[in-house]
Amino acid sequence: MQDIDEFLENLLNEKGITDVEPDIRAELKEDMKKRLMDQIDKAAIMKLSEEKATELASLVDDPNFTNEDMTKFIQDSGVDLTEVVVDTMLKFRGFYLGSGE
Repeated sequence: MQDIDEFLENLLNEKGITDVEPDIRAELKEDMKKRLMDQIDKAAIMKLSEEKATELASLVDDPNFTNEDMTKFIQDSGVDLTEVVVDTMLKFRGFYLGSGE
């Protein structure tokens, strides 16, 4: 997740949010990270076939089904997670900086 943390740090700097208290900046970054991760998850799930999405929906009800299990399931389903993450990060950046989507 270091890449995501660096990405968010750079976004805050590009947005000009540099002179806030460290705890406020950390809260902003944590909120941004949660939103970005939610968007990445949603984008990855949208790439699944209907059959695989239905299968995943039944799996997530299992309390022992972890985020790592979900990642592996999505990768094993043929979704290129690297592409999904990069695309989602670019869209997030454009939205956050007001230069796109």
